[in-house]
Amino acid sequence: MTDLDTLKHDMTRHADRMGFDAQPNATGVPGLDLVRSRAPTPLDIVDYRPIFCLVLQGAKQTVMGDTALTFAAGQTLIVGLDLPTTARIVTASAQAPYLSLGLEIDIALLRELMAGLPQDALPPPREQYRCSAMTVTAADPALVDAMARLYRLHDQPDDLPVLAPLTIREIHYRLLRSPEAPLLASLTRPDSHASRIARAIGRIRREFDTALPVADLAREAGMSASAFHEHFRSLTGTTPLQYQKTLRLMEARRRLTDTAESVSAIAFAIGYESPTQFSREYSRQFGRPPRAERALRTA
Repeated sequence: MTDLDTLKHDMTRHADRMGFDAQPNATGVPGLDLVRSRAPTPLDIVDYRPIFCLVLQGAKQTVMGDTALTFAAGQTLIVGLDLPTTARIVTASAQAPYLSLGLEIDIALLRELMAGLPQDALPPPREQYRCSAMTVTAADPALVDAMARLYRLHDQPDDLPVLAPLTIREIHYRLLRSPEAPLLASLTRPDSHASRIARAIGRIRREFDTALPVADLAREAGMSASAFHEHFRSLTGTTPLQYQKTLRLMEARRRLTDTAESVSAIAFAIGYESPTQFSREYSRQFGRPPRAERALRTA
């Protein structure tokens, strides 16, 4: 069974060879990314999708609402929902870089596995208001070993098409048997609070540039407005309005970098009625106005 130190050694050699940096870097195994950073990074917006992250070295911090979660070597992060949040690498150096592996979580695969588990083996539902879409726990040696086997397939092209799906399936099964299984299991149940919130999140993402009254989102989730707001905040650490605003500002930053659109055109395109309000909220989120952002990123 592979331990953390052996996997860390293998990943360091690979990252050196490929020149990987602090951004998620594709390993060659579908859905599996590697992050390596030789220095701490500033707090910045990160758009998490459902993911299982294993930290091999260093530490990273993510801020969800009023809660800051730090996950370090020997720990895992599980994110169950699409979640725009802020994060930074807090412990890293040239001698001991931050190093982690992240695997996309396939909710459909979890649902398939849940259907095949005996009734007495099913994780109990987790429906409390304090349920969070993001959790940190100690790394299970069996999961470390499975992630190591999956990662090493990047260098085994003949085995990759056959063994990668099997190993990904094993990892999802082990996640359902982990202490955080109730959260993941709840996402597979169509009528659970988590699944209802996930449906509303899907609509916010599809229509982020459109005004979406909370009452409409609550009806989409099949909840009263007050219950929807409580469950949304407990799962995501934010409100539906703030969630949508974060998506808008992330899209604005992308357009400032990738297009020649004017600041006003970008503001209207992402759903703002006032370019002045857009500039004010952009500055509050990113610490600089849109024009300064464009000058910095295109310099």
